[in-house]
Amino acid sequence: MGKTKTFRVENGRMFFKCDLCQNKRMVAVGPGVRTRVLRCIKCGESTRCVFNRRMTQRESQTGSVFLQTSDGSELTVDLYDISLKGVGFDLSSRDTNKITVGRDVQFKCTWNPRLLGSGRYIVRSVKDQRVGVERRAG
Repeated sequence: MGKTKTFRVENGRMFFKCDLCQNKRMVAVGPGVRTRVLRCIKCGESTRCVFNRRMTQRESQTGSVFLQTSDGSELTVDLYDISLKGVGFDLSSRDTNKITVGRDVQFKCTWNPRLLGSGRYIVRSVKDQRVGVERRAG
């Protein structure tokens, strides 16, 4: 399979361009879909597509990190993506009730301490096990 690429999704559609033969086409992407393997209709090359629905660029980043809540609870979460403004991550189903919108959190990444720094974040969205946090100013 070809490499993984990030594609921008606008109005439920993305512009797919094959790395191998440069063939182009528009592809419909459902609202809950985050990744998908697409095969080029011309040369048959497969590409794993990661979908970006945000206005700003974000980078796929995977790995387990520690999340500390304002009440001192420490949870292990799985990073999904990082942007200049925030972080997206998945947490286990047993921990979903410990995170709520508006709550302050901090991250500790043992495998790359500079990845998330020592800044504070505020929870902006929680949908099932998927959480989005925004970097706090200051």
